[in-house]
Amino acid sequence: MINLAQKRLLKYVVVSLALALIVGCSPLNYPKDTPSKTTDSAPQTTHSSSAPQARDEAKELLLNIMGAAEQGKVINCNFPVKTTVIEDVTSQWGEPEKVDWVSAAKGNYATYSKQAMVFGFNKGSQIFEVRSFDPRLQQLSMAKTKELFGDPAYNAKTKVENGPFYNKKVNGEEIIGYTVGSEYKIEFVFPIPTATDSNPMMDHYLVLYPRGTVNNMADDPGRQW
Repeated sequence: MINLAQKRLLKYVVVSLALALIVGCSPLNYPKDTPSKTTDSAPQTTHSSSAPQARDEAKELLLNIMGAAEQGKVINCNFPVKTTVIEDVTSQWGEPEKVDWVSAAKGNYATYSKQAMVFGFNKGSQIFEVRSFDPRLQQLSMAKTKELFGDPAYNAKTKVENGPFYNKKVNGEEIIGYTVGSEYKIEFVFPIPTATDSNPMMDHYLVLYPRGTVNNMADDPGRQW
């Protein structure tokens, strides 16, 4: 026979085991793994690409023209005004196609069509003017020339003169001129602008040494343009 104390002890053990089983079967609350976010801390490089600028060929040509004029020359010609005589030209290029006396220009003018050049020289054979009819000049507009060199010191309109290269049917010429240093002048010659062609292209240009046109024997002060 089990006494009363043993019954109470047995009851206590049974209850304790039951509680242990209940706790053991309960789900456990484990901490959830949180995926770590990786931050790319590397600096981002911004590539700035600039498109190559187109060459301004007209500007380059005009600057070359002015640079040569500072030496008394025109482009593609090694015979400067002031320090060259016409015999220097004929010794290398041969005799000119023709030589014309132009009283208004104060000298003789020798034409070399093959080289697209005309040389003005005085009675002492000194070259005082060189004119260039280089075909590239036809890409140079009056507006571009004024834009680059500013307002001209000289501006005149004349009738068309018959020349070896002037084959355009126009009403006349407009000449704009600039001083180059203390001794030289440069003149750009265009057809006179019209209603249909307000910005004509250059026909030819010249570099002038004004002192070479002075004739002290005849008391002639020469020309300035």
